[in-house]
Amino acid sequence: MDKYRNQVVAGLLFITVVLIAVVVLTGVDELADRLDNFPLWLFVPILALKALNWSLRYLEWRYFLGVINVRTVWNGNTTAAPSPDEPATIRERDSMILWLSGLAFSISPGKLAEVLKSLILKNMTGTEFSRSAPVIFMERLVDGLAVIILATVSLFFMAGTLDSGDVSIPYVRAVLVGCTLALLAAITLFQIKPLAHWVLDRTQAVPGIRRVHGGLVNLYEASYDLLKFRHLGWTTLLGIGAYFTDCIGFYLIMRGLAVGGSWTLFTQATFILGFSVIVAALSAMPGGAGGRELTIGAMLTGVVGLSKGDAGTATFLISIFQVWVGVLLGLGMIAAFRNTIFPPSLEAEIAAYQAARQPR
Repeated sequence: MDKYRNQVVAGLLFITVVLIAVVVLTGVDELADRLDNFPLWLFVPILALKALNWSLRYLEWRYFLGVINVRTVWNGNTTAAPSPDEPATIRERDSMILWLSGLAFSISPGKLAEVLKSLILKNMTGTEFSRSAPVIFMERLVDGLAVIILATVSLFFMAGTLDSGDVSIPYVRAVLVGCTLALLAAITLFQIKPLAHWVLDRTQAVPGIRRVHGGLVNLYEASYDLLKFRHLGWTTLLGIGAYFTDCIGFYLIMRGLAVGGSWTLFTQATFILGFSVIVAALSAMPGGAGGRELTIGAMLTGVVGLSKGDAGTATFLISIFQVWVGVLLGLGMIAAFRNTIFPPSLEAEIAAYQAARQPR
């Protein structure tokens, strides 16, 4: 457990340093002046939109649990499956607590601490780790597809305002096309079982992968059902809805900084936020911090034409609402429901998982 706790702490320290850097680069006085003039009432719809974002993303989690034969129930107890042919059950309250706690796990370097969600689920319901771990992968995949779609669609409406400052259309297109092709290739590979097994067989000759080859095969088999288009299609729509609420919140932040409202500004906000999420994911930094802030700041000045002070303040606020509010909520859930999430029996699950990963 200490290993994962340290990962979350390391991520927390990193995103704190990045936020401090945003404050310093913006200028403490300029930031304080703009925050002092920011309409406080706007925080209400922005927070409501964030809550809607979490609700839609939780529905994704709930749906994927059903695919791996874990049934969510309002009444009753969280229990293991009585037989291989029957589903395990997880109480809605426990499922919500686990998912919300995962908001804190996601800031660990490389999101490595998110493995705890699968281990906790196994401890709660007996669902094998190899069966539930792909759910975490699917959540990230749906996020990626959603922001790529949002960024691509909004790009068509504001391409004429993009090729300025430090950001160019060729660079943006290269990132979007590259990410889209990579995701489509991965999805296609997963859908064609003979091809997927052929690729997996070839990996046995790669140093360092041979010893985990069996685990990769099991992971693929567990992921195959989740990646079917009938599951991926509507969960991606949920993901688009979730990230679209963040885009509206980002637009409201800029309106609160007295930026004139327009359709162009809204499409710019949608594109900038979506593209920054892609850059943050590619950076693999804890919580996507650093890459996200640099991208948003550069685009707000170069594309929207905001001053350094306004761009820095908008970057500061979107970082608070997109990262910090979720992290603090996750930490609060862990503190309030520690016995539910981290019972003594979880240590045995963690020890077994770590032992299985040791080279033989």
